[in-house]
Amino acid sequence: MSAKVQVQICVGTACHIMGAADLVMIEDLLERSLRERVEVSGVTCMDLCKDEANGKPPFVVIDGETLSEATLDKVLARIEQRARRLIDGETGDVGA
Repeated sequence: MSAKVQVQICVGTACHIMGAADLVMIEDLLERSLRERVEVSGVTCMDLCKDEANGKPPFVVIDGETLSEATLDKVLARIEQRARRLIDGETGDVGA
């Protein structure tokens, strides 16, 4: 299997209270064709909320990119963008 989009959802107390509990089901909301391209995991605490420069919780890290104030829509859009890049790279497409 080719590379997968790595999604880490902070489920520490601050992130959980600020909405991460809803983000845990993100995999179920992905298009079926993309699900096998994405690996979602929960992380007990990323300690990102300790530095205001990181933004506000909840935090999600997608392939090393930190998203603050993560929402279902925001995270889904970023995952889909990354997954489609993987697919395009495998097929040689240079699309958007």
